[in-house]
Amino acid sequence: MIPFPTRTLPHTDLPIADNVMHPFEQLLDFKTFSSLRRMVTHQHSKPLLKRTDFMKQVTLYLPEVAARIEESDFGIVHLEVGAMRLTTREAIIGRDFATVRRHLSLITDLFDRADGELYEAICISYLEALLVEETSPVFLEARSMLSKPMENVLRQTELRMDKLRSETNKNAPALAHQGVRRSLQELD
Repeated sequence: MIPFPTRTLPHTDLPIADNVMHPFEQLLDFKTFSSLRRMVTHQHSKPLLKRTDFMKQVTLYLPEVAARIEESDFGIVHLEVGAMRLTTREAIIGRDFATVRRHLSLITDLFDRADGELYEAICISYLEALLVEETSPVFLEARSMLSKPMENVLRQTELRMDKLRSETNKNAPALAHQGVRRSLQELD
């Protein structure tokens, strides 16, 4: 026999949910839940990669990138990742998409398993520096090779930049007016 909830049980004073589904609940069906559960389980089985792991992978699989890393850059993850960005950029401009695929394949694997420091370096010093605001056909083709998570990071960055630009443009007349007023006050 299952006992009915009583006032002494925790959380019984919460309001009973009506049958209204919230937006998140509408998107979450069992198939999506199962997919998320598999993804999380799979991610937990992968070890986190750090800066030193990045350098090992680059040295093993992309020696042309490792050759570009100078002694003064060594140990600074953003500069190390930036060296990879420069090599990828040259491959994109030279339309060497086999090399671009190799670079993006390694970056995708690293991106999915990176610790916080490496993840930030990949986002800023590789993805954003390489592809944000690039609209030429060769860069668009390279961008189409990105994984979904990396493409989402770029889209979020571009949306933030667009929002900042629109706010700046909206505030520009007021700021200009304040600047003129300050200049006139300084003249007096």
